[in-house]
Amino acid sequence: MSTTLSKSEIAEGYDEIAEVLAMSPKFYRLCASIIAPKICAGSAVLDIGCGQGWQLAEIRKLCPDAKLHGMDISPKLVSLAREHVPGADFQTGDADNLAYADAQFDVVVMTEVLEHLSDPVLALTQLKRVLKPGGWLLMTVPNRDWLRYDWYLNNRKAYQPVDDKWYRVAEVRGYLGKAGFDIRRITGAENCYFSGGLPRLLEKLALVLYPPLQQKMKRALYLVQKPA
Repeated sequence: MSTTLSKSEIAEGYDEIAEVLAMSPKFYRLCASIIAPKICAGSAVLDIGCGQGWQLAEIRKLCPDAKLHGMDISPKLVSLAREHVPGADFQTGDADNLAYADAQFDVVVMTEVLEHLSDPVLALTQLKRVLKPGGWLLMTVPNRDWLRYDWYLNNRKAYQPVDDKWYRVAEVRGYLGKAGFDIRRITGAENCYFSGGLPRLLEKLALVLYPPLQQKMKRALYLVQKPA
């Protein structure tokens, strides 16, 4: 189902697709809206796996006084991020061995990265290390509990040239617990099953009437906190 790639292969893969593949603006806006209430004026915010910088760009719109930092394993993506988010601090780096000081950041964001890492608990422990006590992490992961996962397996090459893993919600809960985070909220993003129009409206209604359906969506979003 998935192939283990070296870090250099992952970096090269994303260099190749750096200018053509990204999450949707709607996804980045959703993530920014979830984490923005945790960001104060002057807060230090780190985006791990920052890609082209679009997530930090959305955060800047809501939190213009935050001090923004980004890191990615792909040099090409880091170069693009510098163009898209002027004034933010970007560097090429490895999520398993973050080149940041202990307790440096108030908020860390990591969208669609954990699935590329060989040791999720190691990476999460690194995130916890660079967060201040009481600091917040927003992490998103492809959801193995998604209702259309089997369909995706047969069509994934059309959507994701770089192979990845998909985790069940229970698995990620376990990883976060082992790393020492307190889970505050788990929600979903992107569709459970339908596309747009009336089916999407019906899906929205179903999500209101049955909130656990959030954890059957394509992406699982975890808002967690480092103990104070």
